[in-house]
Amino acid sequence: MAAEKVTRESSRALSQEPFRESPPDRPLDLPPDLPAGAKARQIVDAARRVFMAQGYGAASMDAIAREAGVSKATVYAYFPSKEALFAAIIGGECRRRSEALWSPEGEIRDVRADLLTFARCYAAFLLSDQALSIYRLVVAEAPRFPELGRIFYESGPDAALSRLASYFEKATARGLLRVPDPRLAAEQLIGMIRGAAYLRRLLGIEAEFDERELARVAEGGVEAFLGGYGPKRDPKATE
Repeated sequence: MAAEKVTRESSRALSQEPFRESPPDRPLDLPPDLPAGAKARQIVDAARRVFMAQGYGAASMDAIAREAGVSKATVYAYFPSKEALFAAIIGGECRRRSEALWSPEGEIRDVRADLLTFARCYAAFLLSDQALSIYRLVVAEAPRFPELGRIFYESGPDAALSRLASYFEKATARGLLRVPDPRLAAEQLIGMIRGAAYLRRLLGIEAEFDERELARVAEGGVEAFLGGYGPKRDPKATE
């Protein structure tokens, strides 16, 4: 139940604003319904290291407490279960990326510029070592721990898709896009952003991603998307 609450709050944290450039990485934030403060962040950061090193199934609250330098009772005082801890890691990262990609003004100024910013930032995140490590962990452990896959999907991909779909719905209402099915359009755009570069990084074929290739894929995806979903042009305007 705690993990479900965390994922719901994490999804709600992805509210209704357009995109902005990503700031430099900073310590992991916590979803708003979890305890704030240095101690909670210390435990979450330690749990992330233990999960990455040992896997979700093998990780224990004892090991997390040792890594954090606190007692197990202290860990349980902040987080009632291992599932809640993992949800805090995923939800906190989603919240941080949400703040990085969506500005608080809530206005749509330039759809193409917004989508280019989103595409570049989202692609950079997908190809980052941290994102790939979490994804590999979830895929490896999900058959034995189905709740892990659900937590990851609801806090990460599903929340991003819902947020992007909401943007498309608003832009369509203002006549800036023509998107009859916002959710499908969101899935299509993110699919184009991921591209083959994501698979190469995931499989370890490429140790690092090429910034120029990332920009090329992001821009190509956005241009293809706008070609299909952009507003209709008045033929008379081009005469």
